[in-house]
Amino acid sequence: MQQTLKARPVRRREAAEQRTLLVTLAPYFLLFLVFGLLPILYSLYLGFHRWDGLSPIQNVGFQNYARVWSDPSFIKAVANTLIIWLGSTVLTVSGAFVLAFLVNEYVVIWRTYFRMVFLLPLLVAPAVTAIIMRVLFSSDSGLINTVWGSVVGHPVYFDWFSSTVWIKPMIILMIVWRWTGWHFVIFLAGLQSVPSDLYEAARVDGASGRHILSRITIPLMLPTIAFSIITATIGGIQVFDEPFVLTNGTGGTDNAGLTLGMYLYNAAFRNFQFGLGSAVSYYVFILVAGFTLVYNALIRRSRENG
Repeated sequence: MQQTLKARPVRRREAAEQRTLLVTLAPYFLLFLVFGLLPILYSLYLGFHRWDGLSPIQNVGFQNYARVWSDPSFIKAVANTLIIWLGSTVLTVSGAFVLAFLVNEYVVIWRTYFRMVFLLPLLVAPAVTAIIMRVLFSSDSGLINTVWGSVVGHPVYFDWFSSTVWIKPMIILMIVWRWTGWHFVIFLAGLQSVPSDLYEAARVDGASGRHILSRITIPLMLPTIAFSIITATIGGIQVFDEPFVLTNGTGGTDNAGLTLGMYLYNAAFRNFQFGLGSAVSYYVFILVAGFTLVYNALIRRSRENG
């Protein structure tokens, strides 16, 4: 009987703690429900309907998902997105890893300074970055054309932004400049978490720097590398800010800079085809999910083989 009486206050206290926890978490779940889950479900619903925001909603089945494949602009947007994703991911991740490795190996007291400097581009708005790009690549008085003209001996007025060849490299350049610092910080944290005893033991055994990098550093960094690649992939496939501001929202000459994010924006918020925009958003989701599953499978296989 005494034990039962003693257990009651404990149960009351636990119940009060649970109620406090639920009350504390309730605002988050409410906000997620209103601004996260419900819009996701509603966009899935809209993907099977035609709606311009004013007219009655019409059920069209899978027409929105099939319709985009007959649109040359959508095909161009898919191709552009994959090219920009591949170029930006390779350059960003590899460049960030090299920078992080060099700082971790050869810098001792200024690492915090490098973290701050490399993260500064994230604080710059894409619109400001586009202005910088226009100063560099302007056809009339841009720095690149000026230097090019001084080399060849006559003025150069090449229009970089109207070029169907160079617009994608410039978009990739903007992404690399903006996001390399973020991946650099991730890699530097991963490199600093590798036990120094492993390096010392390898050096005692006579291992060279190349073997230490390939046999110790990279295998232990695989989860970090996978995380970096996945986040770069998500950003690369959803890229919108850089091509939008660089092409003034037009997609460039012959839609050479049009991406899936811009195509979605044009369909939903310029042409008011919200069903079509919702369908494109789920194609983007399928791409991101597919690449993420492939990366995870490759990392899991490399661990098993290692």
